[in-house]
Amino acid sequence: QENGRFAMYFLAKDIRMAGYMGCSSLSQTTPYVIANNPPMTPLFDVNTVIGGYDGGTWPASFPAKPANLVAGTDAILVRHASPIGVSLTGPSTPSAIPIGSDPGNYKAGDLLFIADCSHAAIFRATQVSAGSITIGSTQNTGSLKPYNTDAQVMAFEYSLYYIRTTATPGVDALYRITANSGPEELVDGVRNMQFLYGRDMTGDGAANEYDTAAKIDGAADWSAVVSVRVSLLLVSQGNFLTQARQELRFNGTLYKAPDKRMYAAFGDTVTLRNPPD
Repeated sequence: QENGRFAMYFLAKDIRMAGYMGCSSLSQTTPYVIANNPPMTPLFDVNTVIGGYDGGTWPASFPAKPANLVAGTDAILVRHASPIGVSLTGPSTPSAIPIGSDPGNYKAGDLLFIADCSHAAIFRATQVSAGSITIGSTQNTGSLKPYNTDAQVMAFEYSLYYIRTTATPGVDALYRITANSGPEELVDGVRNMQFLYGRDMTGDGAANEYDTAAKIDGAADWSAVVSVRVSLLLVSQGNFLTQARQELRFNGTLYKAPDKRMYAAFGDTVTLRNPPD
């Protein structure tokens, strides 16, 4: 039960943030990208702030699919600006941004957002010093448009969640890759993870239908996603804890346990706070 709550907490927190870019939104503007060598192309637009990968598939922009990825499980990739922002202390120039404090501890090479309520850009910091971020041609293509004190600087963040095996036979775990870290185990005992994506087909801001990632890929319609339905199947580490193999409802179907471990199904529907369109 505790592992299920933790897993759902991590997933829901990032899914809600998908598409966040300060006081602006993708329905108003698409950030222009001047950063060299972005980790994904396209980096951030209405069709890429959230992406799903069904049944053991893997995003092409990432390194090779892990050999220990659990077959048949889904993965999800979300992108957003950090909720921690740094205010400008004066107007920016094409090559420098004056800032106050630096709670994000930015460093040279970091991929950063700058955004006000009308415009946004993604760039790489060439140098970070007390009171200034330098934007040089070694890390960027082009120069920055002017921003004033109503703008903020935020880190560009992404999180890829997936299920892989662990050293304990029969016990898999929820893993995450982020913009700042390689694969890290978050919660063990997660046997399966499935997603359905709610699309707003009428423009009223609410999901009218839920589909798999493959179906949305086919329709090229990720910009209509406004919510995500998450299904998790948790399993105990110990075996032979039940007299008979469990049967329970998971992801809308009957799941029959392959062993005598304890199983529990978790589900939640997470609404995007910053829907892309």
